[in-house]
Amino acid sequence: MIDRYRNYQPAYYRSRQTKKPRKKLPWRLFIFILICIAGYKTYVHFSSDVNSSIKKVADKPKPKPIVATPISDTSWNTIDTNVNTIISANPDLNIGVSVIDSATNTKVNYGLQEPFAGASTTKVLTAAAFLHLVENGQYTLQSQLGSRTAKEHLRLMLNQSNNESWAALNSAVGYSELTRYAHTNGMASYQYVGNLMTPSDQALLLQKVYKRTLVNDEHTKLMLGYMQNTNNEDMIPVVVPNGATFYHKYGQLEDRLHDGAIIDYKKRPLIVVIYTKGEANTFGSVYNARIATIQSIAKTIIDTFYSNVK
Repeated sequence: MIDRYRNYQPAYYRSRQTKKPRKKLPWRLFIFILICIAGYKTYVHFSSDVNSSIKKVADKPKPKPIVATPISDTSWNTIDTNVNTIISANPDLNIGVSVIDSATNTKVNYGLQEPFAGASTTKVLTAAAFLHLVENGQYTLQSQLGSRTAKEHLRLMLNQSNNESWAALNSAVGYSELTRYAHTNGMASYQYVGNLMTPSDQALLLQKVYKRTLVNDEHTKLMLGYMQNTNNEDMIPVVVPNGATFYHKYGQLEDRLHDGAIIDYKKRPLIVVIYTKGEANTFGSVYNARIATIQSIAKTIIDTFYSNVK
């Protein structure tokens, strides 16, 4: 027999589904909802405006890079003639000159282009190599190297040409690493033993420093700041035009006297490096004569070059 009533429940046992009275919306909640709706509309409108602005910026063509006008052949020929005349007038000196028009990467060399003992000019290389290690996390500017911090050693080495600080930083970098760093960055003539460097590689070093291709902007500014108002402003700084920004590092060791500078004038950076080597020590009257020669070479290069820059 089929039990038709197994799931049956009499009507009077069923619970009655009565409707609950509808609660009225509290006035504070009503106001909150209105504020949310208004805020959402404002957000949508603002987002639309922002996206529209971004699209407008993105649609704008990128500005074309400023292309520097090359210095005329006539000006370069004048520089060639004048520099070679000064070199010929000093047969008792080995003179090497290197010039880079950084804006066009035009490079010219005069005189002897064999490696010189770079004296203190290569302290710029040591500074860049050490700061490279700082950026790689091996040191900080506050690292203690002997009795001084690394930052203080950098200042003394570049600004005051302090040899003890130079030795401390060279030791921190490592002598083989210093040579490797120079070669990796295109300065193939550099050798730690003998502290050898060609004028053209020293000019390349200064160009790379100034263009921020060796260390970051913060460390570049630190280096360049120390290369102003140094303990020897007798050579290239004397003939730099008024209003120019310049940085330099000189070198003096027995019969060597060098100077290498970055001159930024008329928004046209120029690198000038002059290395000299003679038979006598660079002191007294010999020093005065030698700085006059260096000044003459630098002046004819700078004056002729910038006379062609508008």
